[in-house]
Amino acid sequence: MTGQENAGSVHVTRAGAVAQITIDHQAKRNAMTLAMWQRLGQAVRALEFEDGVRAIVLRGAGPDAFVSGADISALDPALHGNHADQSYEGATKHALDAIRISTKPTIALIHGFCFGAGVAIATACDLRYARDDAKFSIPAAKLGFGYAVHLVDDLMKVVGPARAKEMLIAARRYDAAEAETMGLVHKVFAASDFEDGALDIASDVAEHAPLTMRAAKVAVAALTEHKSSSALTDADRAVATCFSSKDATEGRTAFAEKRKPQFTGH
Repeated sequence: MTGQENAGSVHVTRAGAVAQITIDHQAKRNAMTLAMWQRLGQAVRALEFEDGVRAIVLRGAGPDAFVSGADISALDPALHGNHADQSYEGATKHALDAIRISTKPTIALIHGFCFGAGVAIATACDLRYARDDAKFSIPAAKLGFGYAVHLVDDLMKVVGPARAKEMLIAARRYDAAEAETMGLVHKVFAASDFEDGALDIASDVAEHAPLTMRAAKVAVAALTEHKSSSALTDADRAVATCFSSKDATEGRTAFAEKRKPQFTGH
């Protein structure tokens, strides 16, 4: 790999049941390199097997950006060759697939620039919260790049076909307030409240029943993606598992005793 490909990192920290994945390439406003996509996918997949982790937060390092896009130098065939471009696209899809299919809630905390690859990562997540300085754009049309079909699919599921077309064709910037109005983010926080407010939501999510959250994700996927009888059967089975679980007993008992439930995911 070249030095450019090695630039940037993706690191994981844990606070209680919440794991934070931080995308760190501050010299380029957290633009994604091939190595960073590879590490992102590895990090999400590894957290899937940590029982103590109940929610996964994705965020950008430094003051300027969530993710400002792809590191353009990593896409230049003159520098890396066409095979490297294919590897980049494969690593991108692999990482985003890991986020999409994670059984644990994935939460994007967005500040500053969220362009291109940043929007792709955010829309692959279950939940998205933004600081009021966040700026969103998909500038592929200004660069002559194609926006992969699986990325368009994620975008359409979040904002709908009309807004997706506007984002891809007009390629303009949206501020945080517009992003909230169009459904791209769930809530916008003032800068002074962002850190505590968004992480409080993540902490609350991490306390919820894992089987119930997993069943919700399976049901939404069955109804919006697969739409097959087998997918709907899987969703029904996931719901039934909730009702027969120890967590359901714990939830009823805690409600009766007026205390906070202690869910185990079993």
